[in-house]
Amino acid sequence: MTGSEGLKRYVLLLLATVLTVVALFYGRSLILLVVGSGLLAFLMLPIARSMDRFGPKWLGATVATLVLLIVVIGTLFLMGWQLRRFADDLPTLKTALVEKGTMIQAWIADRTHMSQREQLKWFNERVGEIASTGGKVAVDLFSSTGNVLASIVPIPLFVFLLILLRDRFRMFFKQLGSTSDGLVLDIMIRISKLSQKYLKGVFTVIVILGVLNSIGFLILGLKYAILLGFLVGFLNVIPYIGVMIGSLFPLLIALITKDSYMYAVGALGVCAITQFLENNFITPKVVGSSVSINPLASLVALIAGGTLWGLIGMVLAIPITGMIKIVCDSLPALKPYGYILGEDHDFPEEDRIKIPFTENWRKGKATVNKDN
Repeated sequence: MTGSEGLKRYVLLLLATVLTVVALFYGRSLILLVVGSGLLAFLMLPIARSMDRFGPKWLGATVATLVLLIVVIGTLFLMGWQLRRFADDLPTLKTALVEKGTMIQAWIADRTHMSQREQLKWFNERVGEIASTGGKVAVDLFSSTGNVLASIVPIPLFVFLLILLRDRFRMFFKQLGSTSDGLVLDIMIRISKLSQKYLKGVFTVIVILGVLNSIGFLILGLKYAILLGFLVGFLNVIPYIGVMIGSLFPLLIALITKDSYMYAVGALGVCAITQFLENNFITPKVVGSSVSINPLASLVALIAGGTLWGLIGMVLAIPITGMIKIVCDSLPALKPYGYILGEDHDFPEEDRIKIPFTENWRKGKATVNKDN
């Protein structure tokens, strides 16, 4: 490849990247609708396939969509009574928060000889600094979340149609890859397997963490224990920062509603124990290495997802990045980009689809290592 060809290639790559970012931002509602529906369709696909033996494909698609709706509505109904209780207690919680704040100010004044007025001045200055640097990011994050929430309503219909027309999509990718030894179809199969494994694993981890956290908070006697437990479990989906954000809610509730600060320590202890179990036992067994992305790429993906699509984008950032890595790993020209996204280890053998280009590359690499 000549120098001019190489320059042309990188210019085209840069242009494609810019156009992709612009499309993701301005078309975020439609893209989120398609991506979210596709991921949920992958998750419900086994149910549809199991129903195919009993009737036409529309029956399986209907049952799978109904199961999805039942799970979502049931979860909302289960959490609803605790949400209503929390809403009813808001005036009491506000009063308790003011009282606790006064006690904390008095405790600080006794040890630092800083008056409450000086404490408020110092606190307001720090809040102002945080607001000036991070306020815009937070506003953009939640405004993006509000914009994309409107696109969630048609998701059940999209899930139904994607499941119903799955054979048509399979034939499309098969014909698209007919001139490349089925490479396109193999990539889509791997993406499908990754999505199903990841989503099943994440759903299972959320349920397990929600139950464990709820049990711990119930033992401590915290109010809204079930709501807090599953909220912490859900926020755990966001890598690195999700568990820190989630731990703040039971910590605040313990500080506001309990007389002893040991309850707050206990709430943090419950979160720490469940996080230890999740990192060392639950996620490795349930999710495995289905999405093998290094920390730097994960953080960049989280920031990009949060900027483009809000909190929902942060939740979807890692599986989308994993799909991009699969595409990069499967195409020789994009293999360096897949390498920079991933961890040191590769996908397990059972998760791999035999793709001619990558298999020949691995065999050649193994031969070189053996000769050395």
